Amino acid sequence: MRNSPEMRTPSTRAATIIRRTYSRPLPDGSFESWEDIVGRVVKHQRWLWQRALGDQPLNTQQEDELEELRTILLNRSGSVSGRTLWLGGTAVAKKREASMFNCAFTKIETVHDVVDAFWLLLQGCGVGFEPVVGTLNGFTAPMEIELIRSQRDKLEQKKGRETNVETYTQENGKTVWTIGIGDSAEAWAKSVGKVLAGKRKADVLRLDFSQIRPAGERLAGYGWVSSGDETFAPALERIAQVLNARAGQLLSRMDILDVLNHLGTTLSSRRSAEIALVPHGDPEWIEFAKAKKDFWVHNNFHRQQSNNSVMFKSRPGLDDITHLFDLMQEAGGSEPGFINMVEGKRRAPWISGVNPCAEILLPNKGFCNLVEINLSHFNGKAIRRLWRTAALLARANYRQTCVNLVDGVLQRAWHENNEFLRLCGVGITGVAEWDRADDPLAWAELKDVARQAAFGMADELGLPRPKAVTTVKPSGTLSKIMDTTEGVHKPLGKYIFNNVRFSKHDPYVEKLIAANYRVFQDPSSPDAVLVTFPVAYENVKFDEVDGKFVNLEPAVAQLDRYRLLMDHYVDHNCSVTISYSPEEASAAAEWLHKNWDHYVGVSFLYRTDPTKTAKDLGYLYLPQQVVTEAEYREYVETLLPVDGVQNGAENAETSEEDFEIDTGSECATGACPIR
Repeated sequence: MRNSPEMRTPSTRAATIIRRTYSRPLPDGSFESWEDIVGRVVKHQRWLWQRALGDQPLNTQQEDELEELRTILLNRSGSVSGRTLWLGGTAVAKKREASMFNCAFTKIETVHDVVDAFWLLLQGCGVGFEPVVGTLNGFTAPMEIELIRSQRDKLEQKKGRETNVETYTQENGKTVWTIGIGDSAEAWAKSVGKVLAGKRKADVLRLDFSQIRPAGERLAGYGWVSSGDETFAPALERIAQVLNARAGQLLSRMDILDVLNHLGTTLSSRRSAEIALVPHGDPEWIEFAKAKKDFWVHNNFHRQQSNNSVMFKSRPGLDDITHLFDLMQEAGGSEPGFINMVEGKRRAPWISGVNPCAEILLPNKGFCNLVEINLSHFNGKAIRRLWRTAALLARANYRQTCVNLVDGVLQRAWHENNEFLRLCGVGITGVAEWDRADDPLAWAELKDVARQAAFGMADELGLPRPKAVTTVKPSGTLSKIMDTTEGVHKPLGKYIFNNVRFSKHDPYVEKLIAANYRVFQDPSSPDAVLVTFPVAYENVKFDEVDGKFVNLEPAVAQLDRYRLLMDHYVDHNCSVTISYSPEEASAAAEWLHKNWDHYVGVSFLYRTDPTKTAKDLGYLYLPQQVVTEAEYREYVETLLPVDGVQNGAENAETSEEDFEIDTGSECATGACPIR
């Protein structure tokens, strides 16, 4: 094969994250190996390719290309999306093809739009949205809200009726509107539509969840574990309360934000990323910008579910940008974000918004699926191998656009936009470890290779060329399994103790304890423990402070790197979280004002002082703690190999409920992950 470097063994941290994030349970009680996972992905790619060719078998050259792709994935020199690693090759990926997409955007203007957004969240897709006032409205008149909760954990038949049942009855002189919610993703999505569309007067709205299976049941198709009605019931009740409060009136942008944020809480937060966008200058924009401020005081915990960003449709003045930084700092330093829609429209004339981490420029009712290249594997004279890897991943990425999105729930516009735009997302990670990261020519060459490869795949299939190809996402989970730095971010320090959460009941914890890994109680969860994994970034330059090698890179230097990639590699947007101190806010605002025409959107986050400990900073623990080289070496020397997980799988017979399933949606709880 042309792409077969020496196979790299994953670190224990990488193997652990592969096992808990992407390994599906097998019938014999074991879990998939990394080879099994990659095999599913290649099988899915073959299915997409054959179908795009009119159900023709692949020829020898095409099969050889899939084998090259297999080698890239096995070696972790590149990856398809986390979504594809989890669901690729499964029956649900063929039945509900929207489940293959990481990124989506829609305007939320009608009942159908809300149903679409919730349906996508249920598939595990991150959803960007703009709440639009004018059609959605409250109930005709306020109603009493009653809940009937599921008791199916006490029944022999756990699975309930799959469809919704709606009735109007007279009880004790009152009209009772009952929505019996079915035990399926389709029923959940459509039940929200029923609540929002209801215009018939009633005295009581009864939300009946009695058909929903109990929490902890494995969902056969998706593979993750059901939350029962534990989150959906209170979310739908709160949505009904929003509609009561606006009885006889249009919903405001903030009402629609609350509806979508409540829906985002109905699954594990790792599968429900959202971003909400409102235009700067809108009558509600200031209230929107402060939506999360003191959320714990106002019982607005659901508002943590989305990133909230303001859209500029004309060039702002320095005072406007400074005002946004003031608002950010009032709310803790990170929100609201701000999106330059003028530059977005120059790059993507179709743009209506972005996905939760803002790396893809999307239309109203638009999708994208991502792949990424691990640049840390291509230092030295490996440039031609890098180009070949980029080409193969770009071609695979285009094949992921060859889907049928007419699934009986989504509006047809989603399918038609995908048929036209064919948006790809060829991303990169490990930038801080790549020896050509400061070379504009290297970035331009890589961009050209990726674009031409995606165009070539389209031409071979006789389909439209993709309107955009290259991007950069934050890359938290995938970078960890590829043993490299995250996206374009520089790590906190050279030597890090990464504390990873596990269920107390996960038998894998016992294996880690036996191998001398540090395990301690998670102070935020009585049912979880934290395991300390040592990580070293030997190929990254750091500053030395008090014996620690730490990242003190100024915010403006991070923004300069963002512009380098925007100018020379990225078609869409480079998603990056800029770490800054309050003292740097004015310099960052001035940079944005000066470089506005090169900017679409970044996230800002107060810098954690990498020289400080959790105790110094007032935290119970840090997900990533910078340590000295001596502390790192001392800990590493105590560690033993972990039995049976070198290939990224757990082969002991265990209870499925002991494992946390994470589909790779990396914008958990509305924040791009750098942890």
